[in-house]
Amino acid sequence: MKFYLLLFVLSVKMGRAARRNPVFRQFIRDKQLKFTIKDSRDKKGRQYVFSKGKIFSSTAIGGCDAAMVWCDGDTAFKAMASGNDEAVVAALTEKKLTIEGDFREFMWFARALDLMTKA
Repeated sequence: MKFYLLLFVLSVKMGRAARRNPVFRQFIRDKQLKFTIKDSRDKKGRQYVFSKGKIFSSTAIGGCDAAMVWCDGDTAFKAMASGNDEAVVAALTEKKLTIEGDFREFMWFARALDLMTKA
């Protein structure tokens, strides 16, 4: 449950950054991307759609360009809430996190999150 709440809060923060953070707004301006974060057990998560400088988010998960698939919600929450990039890297190396789709889009999303949090 904490994981899904974290994903919702992330969508709110991204929407706010898209309106208030000029660096973030410039970064996402021309991006067309469907990015999903979910867990592999119950396939629940959240999809973030970047389109013409706007961000839309929903729990309805359809096709996407890239996805972060966590082994379970607890692991995802601990790694993502820590704010520590090393926790995510450790999850990747331990196979607790897999990346599906275009890895470049995953890297773009990670950069977007970095820009969002620096404002």
